[in-house]
Amino acid sequence: MIPHPVMVGFCNGLGVVIGLAQFNIFKVAGTGDNNHDRRLSEIGGAFLPFTNGTDWCDATMGLWMAFHIGVTLLTYVMFPKITKAIPASLAGIIMSTVVEWAFVRQIGYETNTVADLASVAGAFPSPVWFDTRYGYKDMMPPLTLKTFGEVLPTAITAGAIGLLESLLTLQLIDELTNTKGNGNREAFGQGLGQFLSGAFGGMGGCTTIGQSLMNIHSGGSTRLSSSVAATFMLLIILVAYPLINRIPVASLAGVMFIVTYFTIEWGSFKIVLAALLPEKVREKRGIYTKVKRSDCIIMLIVVAVTLIFDLAIAVAVGIVCAALVFTWDSTSLIKMERAVSPEGDKVFYTISGALFFGSVKPLMSLFPDPRSEPKDVTVIFENSEIHDWSGMVAIKALHERFENNGATSIVFEKLSVSSHKLMMKSKQLWEGINYYHEEKMDVAADPEITSHMHVESRR
Repeated sequence: MIPHPVMVGFCNGLGVVIGLAQFNIFKVAGTGDNNHDRRLSEIGGAFLPFTNGTDWCDATMGLWMAFHIGVTLLTYVMFPKITKAIPASLAGIIMSTVVEWAFVRQIGYETNTVADLASVAGAFPSPVWFDTRYGYKDMMPPLTLKTFGEVLPTAITAGAIGLLESLLTLQLIDELTNTKGNGNREAFGQGLGQFLSGAFGGMGGCTTIGQSLMNIHSGGSTRLSSSVAATFMLLIILVAYPLINRIPVASLAGVMFIVTYFTIEWGSFKIVLAALLPEKVREKRGIYTKVKRSDCIIMLIVVAVTLIFDLAIAVAVGIVCAALVFTWDSTSLIKMERAVSPEGDKVFYTISGALFFGSVKPLMSLFPDPRSEPKDVTVIFENSEIHDWSGMVAIKALHERFENNGATSIVFEKLSVSSHKLMMKSKQLWEGINYYHEEKMDVAADPEITSHMHVESRR
């Protein structure tokens, strides 16, 4: 149900958001508005590292952090040539940590580590209703309708965003691994996880495309990989936090830049370029990657809305735009062919294309002035389908147009099975219109019946 331009825009927008967020490491914690509370949906939130007024770190610190990012990226590229026993991203973090403590700090410099921002040490969680360690028990609001009303809008928005990103990530992973995931199971699992996380004082979350791609590129292609990740995260919080606290933050940013690289659909840039170039230039340069310009525009709209608002709004806007473009294009696909009998006393109009609210007006404009036409009229729905109420009303409007201009016989033929069924359900609305002879056909019992039912022979 998600158009491919929307999917590509989703990946590109998310990749840019992830990349921009890494510039926070070059900010001085505790200055400006660095510690302000982010709202769920914030205009321009993707550019917050550049607009929050927080002081930038000094040049020396910035250069050493850039050096750590370079070490992490270089290790990620080179390490798989030595061995694949350890994921390249993990090797990059280890190498950067060794460089920080064995080289950078030994010559009198240092960069921020995880402990400088916030220690990952913690204790085994307990239900918030009984927690006394962090004071959750006293902080819990009363379970009243007022509390429910205050929480519900945020819960719906957060749930929609999380579910949307999870299902889009599932679709992308299915394509990469040539598998078929179960969206219903993912949604149920995520909902159960959200409930348990909140019950134990944790944050809500969802499937993240960045971590999923890193997981796939590190060789984790089964559900065991996510279970192992969760288990190791718990062990880190309870036991291994002294080691994690020593990791340079810049090395983690380097890993996230790798995630950015794999998230963005770089091939889409060639597609946009081809859409901008005229046909002669594309042929001269051998560029054959052009798709419809409207698809490129939809993709760019999704990227822009992602950067300005958030992913959920961007995907919704992209789907609406794609639907409008499809509707507009479909109106031009309705066709009508006219034929007159050798005697000149009968006229046949053959309609092809989807008949729905968007194509009704173009269809009506295709018919000539009925006053100068033969009075025995047959309208044939060849390769045509009636999709909605507007399409049914169009049949009635055509009948009235011919009848009011002296037509003596008006017949509508070859309605498809689904169109025939649609008309039958509302036949009282079309009384007096001779659009078919009812025929009893058992499609299930007779496989020879084609998808189009000839409901009345030509007269």
